[in-house]
Amino acid sequence: MTTPRSLSGRRVLVTGASGFLGANLVRGLLEASCEVHAVVRPRTDLVRLNAILPSLELHHADLTDGESVERALRAARPDLVFHLAATGGHPVDPESRNVLLASVVLGTSNLLYGLRPGNVSRLVQLGSGLEYGHSDEPLAEDHLLEPVTFRGAVKAAATLLCVQEGRATGRSVVVLRPFAVYGPWESPTRFIPSVIRAGLGNERLPLTAGGARRDFVFVADVVEACLLAAGADLSPGEILNLGSGSPSTDHEVVAAVEGLLGRRIDVCRGGFPSRDLDSRVWIADRRRARERLGWEPRHSLSAGLEKTIAWFQKAGEVGASL
Repeated sequence: MTTPRSLSGRRVLVTGASGFLGANLVRGLLEASCEVHAVVRPRTDLVRLNAILPSLELHHADLTDGESVERALRAARPDLVFHLAATGGHPVDPESRNVLLASVVLGTSNLLYGLRPGNVSRLVQLGSGLEYGHSDEPLAEDHLLEPVTFRGAVKAAATLLCVQEGRATGRSVVVLRPFAVYGPWESPTRFIPSVIRAGLGNERLPLTAGGARRDFVFVADVVEACLLAAGADLSPGEILNLGSGSPSTDHEVVAAVEGLLGRRIDVCRGGFPSRDLDSRVWIADRRRARERLGWEPRHSLSAGLEKTIAWFQKAGEVGASL
């Protein structure tokens, strides 16, 4: 992984540090010799961070509470901020929808406001490929936003807040839109970990009826793009997609895991209820990230899966309990 030398010694704040992508990014920042300040909600499970807690400055804050956000920012005094905080999953009821809406949209608004008096050189917002509508062609950053999930809609709203802030104030606020990220520390209930667990444990794997093609990108490649975005010459409000550009079906992922494990996985197609996003195509047009960051994903699907399998084998009960 390429680590920009300019990151060494910088004070970096990461919101959502206890999540899948956040835990990987924090490790990448520590490897880059940054002084890392991690923002987590009170009573958050820190299982992904336990091994590195002595290397972090931890700040408890609820981003929906503007005062606690400002306290954390005063304590951390960051030069660089990565904003990843978002309650996980796709909400299925009014209460969980409201929790996600508040954590992502209100939380982003509070963070942007809290940063205004400071001397932050850049805020990097992590959006999502789910912000786009469907397309059989690679999705470029200027593609119409037509999210088909509630999560995609609230992430799009947060992106618009960041773009508006950057363009209205001239502050260095940029947005990275990763597509289907996978790798170490991902929740075991998500798709790729479920395939790996089924293969390792000789369990039956329920799948949807099929039809989806997703652009899977390995988490270490996304972390590298984050580090590059910290110091790249980017315009206020600029948006960059992060993906492999090569979508895969669930059948292709299962076949790749089978090949790496050397065993068949007992698949029950149609055993998992289909959702609208499970019958669609998302492919990232990553040309702008290549041009603006010099970024290309280093891992093929097979290489990323091999590293993810090795991590789950080593993590054991920790990986199963995420």
